Amino acid sequence: MPAVVVFDCFDTLVLSRPLPGPDHFTARVAEVLGLPPRRAAEVVGTVMGAVLTAMSDPAALQPPTLALLEDALREHGEQRGRAELEEALWQGLGCADPDQYALCRPMAEAMHPITAAGHTVRLMSNCYLPGPLMHRLLLGLRVPQLYDRALFSADGGPKKPDPRAFRLIGDGAFDRRVMVGDSAELDIEPARALGWETVQVNPARPDPAELLALLESGDGAGEDGRADSRSAQRNTS
Repeated sequence: MPAVVVFDCFDTLVLSRPLPGPDHFTARVAEVLGLPPRRAAEVVGTVMGAVLTAMSDPAALQPPTLALLEDALREHGEQRGRAELEEALWQGLGCADPDQYALCRPMAEAMHPITAAGHTVRLMSNCYLPGPLMHRLLLGLRVPQLYDRALFSADGGPKKPDPRAFRLIGDGAFDRRVMVGDSAELDIEPARALGWETVQVNPARPDPAELLALLESGDGAGEDGRADSRSAQRNTS
């Protein structure tokens, strides 16, 4: 049966070191946008404060990162072009550091047999990077460009574990919906609550075998629409 398979991004398709701290972010914003350090710190504090406030409330809509940055600059009488703002976020969030992000090759390569079997692949991520920068990051890491849609919370709107985010990314005439992610709280439990099948990924030992077997079975969902927990949930202990 055709399925839509939704992959989480970070710690599922993309492995990441801890994000750079506010000092790094502030320094990059000051450098790229030509701001005095104190003004850059105020801008970064405004942006990250708004994002973290939204992140702390599962039901809150996340404000778009670029709009937050534009508004924070405007409050200080500053204005910059979209390319400059994107470059400030790119550098501030460590994307210019070749060691910050890496491809999770086993899970990324699983996209090939999944789409070859007629299933649809989509992406969903709680993130700080807006869509254009997320696509740039994924392309640079060589994540296969086989997904037909992506939902990135930094573009504004609902985020995981909000059911609205899952409904948006899972929209369509599909017989099955499968969520693939590393977080029980953000990925697995909310997807299961909606009747999706789930596969939990251990970033330290990523293995797509369970996901591929689930899709090949064609009958992973039981009468209540949920996946058999013996085959659909990875033990991460």
